[in-house]
Amino acid sequence: MADRTPPNPTRREELLHSALDDFARHGLVDFTLRGLADRIGTSARMLVHYFGSREQLLAAAFAEHRQQTQRQLAGAAEQCPADAAAAAWAAMTADQQRTHFTVMYHLLAAGLTADAAERPAARDAIVAWVDYAAELLTRAGRDSACARVDATVLASGLKGILLDRLVTGDTQRCDAAAHRLIDALLA
Repeated sequence: MADRTPPNPTRREELLHSALDDFARHGLVDFTLRGLADRIGTSARMLVHYFGSREQLLAAAFAEHRQQTQRQLAGAAEQCPADAAAAAWAAMTADQQRTHFTVMYHLLAAGLTADAAERPAARDAIVAWVDYAAELLTRAGRDSACARVDATVLASGLKGILLDRLVTGDTQRCDAAAHRLIDALLA
């Protein structure tokens, strides 16, 4: 007999945040519901109760990750594109965001395999960044086709520099590179 107790929204949110923290520490290479459940102090059955499946848990976790990032960048949308991009870089490199961006890179790497369950979420993560930057550029007067290409350069460039910064720890060089990219593209 199936558990018919409706999922508690507060507990679901707690599990989601625990999953994101776990993904940042352990990655997605060998991710299973059972392994995650053991590490975060619950059962695989409870994860299924709250999320349905491994794929639905991943989708929910990365949707939450995207929403957290968008909330953090909400005020930047009112600025000129160069200031908004600089604010986005500051948000991306904030200590409290390290976990979230580490999770994003695990997702993107997992999404490289054509038939991976993570591929749709990885694609959505990339498209969301490009859409965000394209909207800023369009509002600033760039035509939509040009804005989309420039948004790709900006979003992918900043994510690449951030990856470099996270791996090498060379904050000075990477911060200078990010600001050079922003200035070159948006000055």
